[in-house]
This record gives sequence, structure tokens and C-alpha cells, in this order.
Amino acid sequence: MSEIIILQSGDSAALQPTHSGFAHGFGIFETIKLSQGGLCFWEAHWQRFYSSAVDLGLPLDHAPEEALAAIRELVQADGLRDGTVKLSLLKTGAGAQCFVYTRPAMATIGTGRLQLATTNPINEHSRVAGHKTHNYMENILLLESARAEGYADVLRVNTAGVLAETTLANLFFIKQGRLCTPALSTGILPGVIRAEVLRLAESLAIPFEEGRYSPAVLQEAEAVFLTNSSVGIRLMDTISIEGIDLMLPSDPLPLLDALSSGLSDLGMKKSVLLLDD
Repeated sequence: MSEIIILQSGDSAALQPTHSGFAHGFGIFETIKLSQGGLCFWEAHWQRFYSSAVDLGLPLDHAPEEALAAIRELVQADGLRDGTVKLSLLKTGAGAQCFVYTRPAMATIGTGRLQLATTNPINEHSRVAGHKTHNYMENILLLESARAEGYADVLRVNTAGVLAETTLANLFFIKQGRLCTPALSTGILPGVIRAEVLRLAESLAIPFEEGRYSPAVLQEAEAVFLTNSSVGIRLMDTISIEGIDLMLPSDPLPLLDALSSGLSDLGMKKSVLLLDD
């Protein structure tokens, strides 16, 4: 059995140290953008959350309507219009606890610098590959080290040496007018925004592909950008490859402008309003 626990701003939660959610990081989570009182891409986030729970054997006994009601109660209590809603499902003894909580909106920071790292590859064969789990220690260690050197994020490869994802986001690049992104088979997270960008590209007749790419392909990229639910699309202006900075165009291409504008519109259309105007 699972239970939903609502944590308002300033609340704390008790975790049993002997439970696997605490002792082993056995849990999954979702990060969902809240914009103007609307929960963006809720259905896609819930489907990924539920699918991971089933695949990893975590009990999730609640219908999406129950989870959404808990989120609405929390957002209305906090009076939050813009920010992030978090769902965390942690394994207990014979069940699970589903925590619902919020955090403030992340500031838009403009373009960023990306560091390519090949010494800590993603294991595309891992049992938890493709799931958004609480096993994030390696990601955070890499991210903190990179940010200490002035980078926005770390771009990782998998054990086959092909491009995968960053510690926090999915990767896209544009080459010869074609939108490219690593395939799910590389071990990456099936990002909600990643999927929306690909659907949007198809609707706009933008040529795109999912594939397996050597890091060398980035030297021919016309643009590189990252996607996640918190910031949407973020353009990179520099990639550091083996200590050499590769400068990228920092002015958005028309193609990228169309994707950014379309994604913003989709976020509103596919949102669930939680606060009354």
C-alpha cells in the first residue's frame, strides 16, 4: 500500500532509517513545472511516474485524480503560482510513501557553458536506466564539480562512448538544419520535455532524428541546447571538450525560436489549472 503525504512550505517529514527509501535511495520522483497556477504536462509526468513505479515494483495505489487533488490542496495552501511541484515515491517496509511538496521557480539564466565528461559513463544496461530515481549522488557530484569551474552542467557519454545526457537534462543539437538527440537506447531518461520537443518538431515539419552520436559530432553543430521540465529549453554557448572550449552560436536560430515558442504554448495548453484567477 502507498500513502500520500502533503508537505506544505516549512513542513518536515519523518523517514524510517531502516526503510529502503531512506537506507538505499529506493524511490522515484517527478519534477513538474507550475506556471501561472497551471501544472504543465501533468498527464505525461504522471504516466512516467506510474510506469516507473510498476516497472520497479513500487506500490502506487492512487489514481492520478487523487494525486492531482493532493497537489491542488498543497498549491492552494501555499498560494504558489509559479514554481515546481515534486512527487517522491519512497519504498517503506511493505509499501511506499508518496510525498507531495513544492519549491520556488528556478531563475532563467540565459545561455550556459557545458563540460563534456567521458570518465564517468552512464551504464545504459543498468536496471534503473531510463528511470528518474533517487539514486542521484553521482549526478550531483559531477554537477557540483562542474559548477565550481563555471559550467552550467556536465554532458555525459554511456559505456559505448556515445553521447547520452547531462546530469539534469536531455541533449539536443542542430546539424545541417536537422534536429538531433540521443536515442532512448543510450540509457537516457525519457524526458517529458524531450518528447514534447520531438512531437513539436514533427508538427512544424522540422527534420529530426534520434541516434547514437560520437562526441566529435558536436564540433559540427550549429546549436546545442538542453531540455528539462524546470527550464524548458536552454541554449549552450560553449562546450569544453578535453579542456578545449568549442564556441557555439549564442543567437537563437529561427528553428530554435520556433521550438521555444511552440513549447511555451504547449505548456499552457497541456496544463491543469490549480489556482483560480
